[in-house]
Amino acid sequence: MAVKNIKLVISYDGSRFSGWQKQGNSQTVQGTIENTIESIAGKKIKITGCGRTDARVHAVSYVANFRTFSGMTPSEWKNAINSKTMPEIAIKDAEETYTDFHSRYDAKRKVYRYLISDTKSPFLKNYACYVKDAPDIKKMEQAACFFCGKHDFKSFQASGSRVKDTVRNIYKIKIRKERFLLDKDVGIISIEIEADGFLYRMARNIIGTLIYAGQGKMEPEKAAFFIESRNRKLAPPTARPEGLYLKKVFYPAGKNSVKKKWKI
Repeated sequence: MAVKNIKLVISYDGSRFSGWQKQGNSQTVQGTIENTIESIAGKKIKITGCGRTDARVHAVSYVANFRTFSGMTPSEWKNAINSKTMPEIAIKDAEETYTDFHSRYDAKRKVYRYLISDTKSPFLKNYACYVKDAPDIKKMEQAACFFCGKHDFKSFQASGSRVKDTVRNIYKIKIRKERFLLDKDVGIISIEIEADGFLYRMARNIIGTLIYAGQGKMEPEKAAFFIESRNRKLAPPTARPEGLYLKKVFYPAGKNSVKKKWKI
């Protein structure tokens, strides 16, 4: 039987996990899904993810893939994993894709979303970053302009990364007010960053700078200085993890196509 490459689109609540990537004895999303697949297939199967997410960071549509000789259809995989895995994880979609598809190396763009609440709410303690002094959106937008485009983002890469090429292209940053439908007294600010790739903690480091600008702790124009300095120690602190979500991953047209349509 020929090997199949199964592509998964996954949403998860990262509150209880030490991130996506499997590490030691820590509970991770990757490790949890691999254990679930092992219980279904009766053998160890490694899953490849589209990138790492930190502890307490969430995902709306994370992409991963694994190879298997099993005769199960993608729909059967989806239902089996969802029935056995933790409730904090949900397989949104499963399909058989090209044999050479790689969820990480084939990704061309990613969108991260960050939520800020201006009021302390027990309903958002794990899902938005509470900022006591609500930032000014106009000032945040002014600072965001300096991040858009192709730059060396070494100043916004956390220590511990082995990546040598720190140049990335940010296509757009959208900042807007939103309503928290459960409690209209709570204001929400959402920040979306779309780029061709992200360095280790780059999204949270940029957002920390945008918050500083919005609170008047720095002039928006100083964002350009932080970028040019290529020195992480000079830039503002990292934003907290619980407000961050990996929203979407984009692939080339051919890599988005399924190899085989299955009748359910």
